Amino acid sequence: VTLPFIIVHGGDDAVTDPSVSEALYTLAESKDKMMKLYPGMCHALTSGEPTENIDVVFADIIRWLDERASSPRAAIL
Repeated sequence: VTLPFIIVHGGDDAVTDPSVSEALYTLAESKDKMMKLYPGMCHALTSGEPTENIDVVFADIIRWLDERASSPRAAIL
């Protein structure tokens, strides 16, 4: 992976071990990458969590996208 990306993963995910996302993050060659691990959250971060948790996840994703959309570098990508 060389394109910019964000990974969001629940720390208590019983479906996909967080170490899988950590490996992707570590091995990816992208210079613009971010991983957010949410302790205590499970697999369905945007639908299976309490509303306040879902709001945190979406806020992090939107912030990440906004930062790149407003960057002068975004025009190059």
